[in-house]
Amino acid sequence: MMTDQTNWRRTFFEWASIAVILAAAFVSTLDTNIPALIHAKWGPTNGWIDDIAYGTVILFGIEYVVRFATAPSKREYALSFFGIIDLIAVLVGLAALPQFAFLRLLRVLQVVRLLKLARYSSALATLAKSFGSMRNEIVMFLNVTGLLILMAAFGVYHFEHEAQPEQFSHLGDALWWAVATLTTVGYGDIYPITIGGKIMTAIVVLCGLGIVAAPAGIVATAMATALREKNEDDAESAAGNEPQPTISTE
Repeated sequence: MMTDQTNWRRTFFEWASIAVILAAAFVSTLDTNIPALIHAKWGPTNGWIDDIAYGTVILFGIEYVVRFATAPSKREYALSFFGIIDLIAVLVGLAALPQFAFLRLLRVLQVVRLLKLARYSSALATLAKSFGSMRNEIVMFLNVTGLLILMAAFGVYHFEHEAQPEQFSHLGDALWWAVATLTTVGYGDIYPITIGGKIMTAIVVLCGLGIVAAPAGIVATAMATALREKNEDDAESAAGNEPQPTISTE
């Protein structure tokens, strides 16, 4: 009886949390994309949107405090994937309130709040686990990518600055070109015209093919490993829940 009651409470809490997360995302969409429609229909004061925003911030804050207070290792929770996501969700919610205008820059992280759904979705949880298992590879990949971007930017700036001072006026333009070229996007808004710059572009494009392919392989391997482990855990759980045969002593 106690187990059924506990499961019911847990299910209710999970669905309530999902509803709050989706409500926060809904309010963010209304507040940023269609304020004119809202004001035209309900007037210049959209108080109900503010009420929902306040409510989600309070609930996210309470959830974070409770999880932090009840965590076996508070430091481990605070530095964990979900701990960081929970904290960002609170800060992003505060950034939407006028009293916390100094946090306005954090509003670019609003989409991060949707990652809280990973706690209640087995698919998203598996994805988060796979990313966590390959964090060393991700750090190494980011380091190599950053180094290549800097080398490409300095190289093309050296070749193109004098030939195209209006296009490559400073290193920031060169960094933009390096990112667009290395990721094989190639917007074409700025491009080299010197022989050295073209050779540099060819090298960067070839390196970019590896930059795009490498993380795809890493993610695919990590996902396959995480799915296999999940299936093994599910099989063990199912086997453990099977009724054991009774041996008659008669």
